[in-house]
Amino acid sequence: MIPPHAVLVDELAELIAIPSVSADTAHVGYVRAAAEWVAGRIRDAGGTVEIEERNGRPLVTGEVAASTGADAPTLLVYAHLDVQPPDPLELWESDPWTLVERDSMLVARGVADDKGHLYMLLKATSLLVEAGELPVNVRFAIDAEEEVGGHSVVDWVQEDAGRADIALVLDGGYATEELPAFCTALRGICYFHVTVRTGERDLHSGMVGGAALPATHALLQVLAGVLPGADGSVLEALRAGIVPPSKEEVAGWSTLPDGATELAALGAR
Repeated sequence: MIPPHAVLVDELAELIAIPSVSADTAHVGYVRAAAEWVAGRIRDAGGTVEIEERNGRPLVTGEVAASTGADAPTLLVYAHLDVQPPDPLELWESDPWTLVERDSMLVARGVADDKGHLYMLLKATSLLVEAGELPVNVRFAIDAEEEVGGHSVVDWVQEDAGRADIALVLDGGYATEELPAFCTALRGICYFHVTVRTGERDLHSGMVGGAALPATHALLQVLAGVLPGADGSVLEALRAGIVPPSKEEVAGWSTLPDGATELAALGAR
């Protein structure tokens, strides 16, 4: 049986109240406390759990067995228990570590990224076990360094390869409040350190400016040649190796809100 709404909110508030800021070394104890809280919920669901230190931060891994037996498929789920710092505090209308309801929404640091998702995962698993209806084995990989670019969970998943049939990442958004969605990919990032040299030494702009080619102008010309055009298209050379979307993916995209509308809602063009 699903507990009353107030009970669920109170339980989530316990996790929210732990200021598990991974970017601040003064919060190391709180990060560990959040890991212990998560581990306790996995144990309460009848699972096995381990907390190991990786890169100086806790990684919670565990498993809850399916109600239908060991032959059930295994689902690997990921979420993170660390949060961003709440600064600047003066911009908050309430204590960032106290879960409050405002305009029919729950507000606090980390409730949307990622403690709300994490709590729902833990609670759903527990309730399904209690009802004898958990259809899959659930393996947990909950890290405490997502907000600082850590890679311990990636290393663990590679070591654990073959133990799960599919993975689900609970660290995404939704299209609209009325339209739940699965995020199947994110835009990546590729960065370079570029050095442009157009002369053997520094030159006086008042004497040779306009005659000698400034390095900044040369760099701008290079960037202009590779950046996307006004329609978002990129050079064919940069598209080499890209796998085109499947018909199913394209069909799925057609159900999402218009991209221009989404950008406008974010204040972008």
